[in-house]
Amino acid sequence: MRNTSIFITACAVLAACGNRQDAVEVPPAASVETQAEATAQPATGALVFRVMREGGGGIDATINQVSPKGEESFYATVPHTGEAALDKPCEAGQRFQAEPRVANFLRGPTQGCAARVEFMLFSTQATLQFMKRGNDATAAGDLLVAQANYGIAADRLQYAKPEESRRLRVLSQVAAGRALGVTQPVQGANGVEQPTAEFKDRVRQFQREQGIRETGELDARTRESIGRMQLRGREVVVPPAAENSATTPANAAAVAAAPALAVTPQAVTPAIEVRVKTVEMLALPASPQTTEIIHANRARTRRAVQQ
Repeated sequence: MRNTSIFITACAVLAACGNRQDAVEVPPAASVETQAEATAQPATGALVFRVMREGGGGIDATINQVSPKGEESFYATVPHTGEAALDKPCEAGQRFQAEPRVANFLRGPTQGCAARVEFMLFSTQATLQFMKRGNDATAAGDLLVAQANYGIAADRLQYAKPEESRRLRVLSQVAAGRALGVTQPVQGANGVEQPTAEFKDRVRQFQREQGIRETGELDARTRESIGRMQLRGREVVVPPAAENSATTPANAAAVAAAPALAVTPQAVTPAIEVRVKTVEMLALPASPQTTEIIHANRARTRRAVQQ
C-alpha cells in the first residue's frame, strides 16, 4: 500500500464513524411508513410544498425563499409527512429551497413558483459512500470508476457543500482526463484548478463519437459513457447502456456496487471533508487494464489529428 494520504473524514457527535452495527436501513418505498404516507390524504391548497428524502418518504424541512442575490428568508415549514399546503399562491419569479431539519440529508437546488413545488433531498451517508468508492477506485488505479463516483458525489453536494463539490469535480475531471489519454487534464493549483484546452477538446471528441451533445464539459451522461469504456483488441469501445438500466445519468457499475442507503442514529449530519490532492490523483499509477485504455485512447487521438 503506498503512503499516499487519500481519505475522507466523516465524523458525528453521537455515533462513531463507520459503526456498522448501529446502522439502520432507510425504509424502502414499500415499507409500512411509506405505505401509511401513501394512503394519507394529499395536502391541498393554493400552494403545496412536497419534500421527499432519498430512500422514500417525506422529511421535515424549512422552506426558504431565495432572492436573485442568493439571500434566504423563511417562507414555510414542512412536517415529517413531507407535504405542507398554504392558502396563498406564490408569485411568478419566486424561487424556493428546502433545508432539511433532519440530520443526514442535504439541501438541493432551488425550485421556481408552481402550484406544487417539489424537492428531493439526498442522503449524506449515501453521498459519502460514492466519495469512498471514488477514493478506493483511485487507490486501485481504476480511473473509470473513480471519475464516475467523484462526479456523482459532486453533483449531490453542489448546493449543500459547494466547495467540497468543486474539489470532487476536479478529481472527476482528472480521472476522466487521464482515462481519455489527456496529458494535463487541469491547470492551476491550491483550489483553483480549471480544465485545460486539451481536456475540453478530448471530451468534445469523445462526445462526438458517442452521439452526446458536444460541450467539452464532463457532464453526467459523458461520465456514464466513459465508465463503460472497454478495450477490444487494441481499440477502445463503449458498449451501449443496458436498455433496462435505471441508473440515469449515473455510472451503472458505480450505482450497482454502492451499498444500500443507511442512516445511523446521529444527532448531527456527518462532516464531509475532501483530502484527495489533485497532484496525488495525477501521480497515482493506473491499473494495468486502465493503462492499456489510456494508451489506446492516446493512439486514437494521434490518428485523429493526422487525418
